[in-house]
Amino acid sequence: MKIKISLLVLLAVLAMQASLRPQSSSRISLFPSASEDIILAVANVQPIIPGSAELDGVASAFNQVLWDDLSFAGFFTLANRSFYPDKPIIRPEVDIDYEAWSELPFKINFITTGTINPEKDGRLRIHVSVYDIRQQQQTFNKVYTGTINQTRSIAHLWADEIVYQLTAGASRGIASTKIAYVSKRGNAKEIYLMDYDGYNPTPFTKNDSINLFPNWSSDNSKLAFVSYRPNPEVVIFSTVDGSRIPFPMFNTLASTPAISPNGEEIAFALRTERGNSNIFISALDGSRRRNLTNSSATETSPTWSPSGRQIAYISGDKQGQIYIRDVDGSNLIPIIREGGDSDAVSWSPDGRWLAFHWKPRRGTNYDIFIADVATRRINQVTSGNGSNESPTWSPDSRRLVFQSDRSGSWQLYATRLDSTDIRDVKQLTTQGNNTSPAWGGYVRE
Repeated sequence: MKIKISLLVLLAVLAMQASLRPQSSSRISLFPSASEDIILAVANVQPIIPGSAELDGVASAFNQVLWDDLSFAGFFTLANRSFYPDKPIIRPEVDIDYEAWSELPFKINFITTGTINPEKDGRLRIHVSVYDIRQQQQTFNKVYTGTINQTRSIAHLWADEIVYQLTAGASRGIASTKIAYVSKRGNAKEIYLMDYDGYNPTPFTKNDSINLFPNWSSDNSKLAFVSYRPNPEVVIFSTVDGSRIPFPMFNTLASTPAISPNGEEIAFALRTERGNSNIFISALDGSRRRNLTNSSATETSPTWSPSGRQIAYISGDKQGQIYIRDVDGSNLIPIIREGGDSDAVSWSPDGRWLAFHWKPRRGTNYDIFIADVATRRINQVTSGNGSNESPTWSPDSRRLVFQSDRSGSWQLYATRLDSTDIRDVKQLTTQGNNTSPAWGGYVRE
């Protein structure tokens, strides 16, 4: 009887422990799946002038970027090119053999195609179109002009247009977005900007100092971060002309800035007279400053809800916990109820999720988790490879970029949250040590 009672107690304890663990899912259902998958053929864009090595190189680069963008977008099934008809498509109204495309072993819905033509001023004219295979007609098209150096950017724009059109506006596409991050190369930590796929890394700061915690305004026109030149302070710069936007120094440690969705306020952590840091909110020029949390605990990493009516942040002297407050300081809501240590919370642009890194009790490494704001149900995103930290959301709320030391140094990785394919986790950086990513918003036209 004692053995039976002990076994029941043990089972009860194990069941209690299991109920405290976060939900781990190999596929996180962020959005309802489409009733019918879109199968998209990506025919190579063709140079108008055959035999030009320069144009051939431009076409090859454009085609590879477009394929990679549409593949990572996750909205379509891309038809394997090895099955495509051999005839290149230069004049779609003549060259698309609808019967041949319809007889492939998979039922293609749409095909994207295009041409590249040099203009007299040395620029390129890229004419691209999408055709409906079943309806046998053009669905939409675009004409882009630019230099050879803008080939990747134009391919990104076309990929975003395809995503927007074929998903009926469910996403505006992320291929043209930028990511800000901290790159340590030598003794300095500079803010860098890069394309969403890791290409074109460019230093934004060049002050040979320590710069941390970049944060974009929602219209991408401003970048706030912490600069240690000479003392740690919050600074705000225009991304349009590089000018510094006036913001006061507080003669005390300021950190982790976050610009509000309407661009008129900024939240940040500021050391108080008690010696701990609290979350403060001020106007973008530093006026009307107020202590949001007014707590004896150490608080950092504010992140705004998309509505601008709430802020999530980290609170705790030794182990950080996630809380949400209304911007007037009311309605305190704890998010994690299982203990452990969490940090770097980020609110998804659609308002549904909080992403953060967390080391649960008895955990050994930090991993990326997301919590449903409404239900507080937690899903684990990463596991098993080093320490994974500091997640930030893509503007369509379907992907995260985060830092990880899984390769032996700190590098940035992007992942789709609705995919189990390991190829959908992409390493974006390789040089130096790279941390603290911040994904910019949609590109404004």
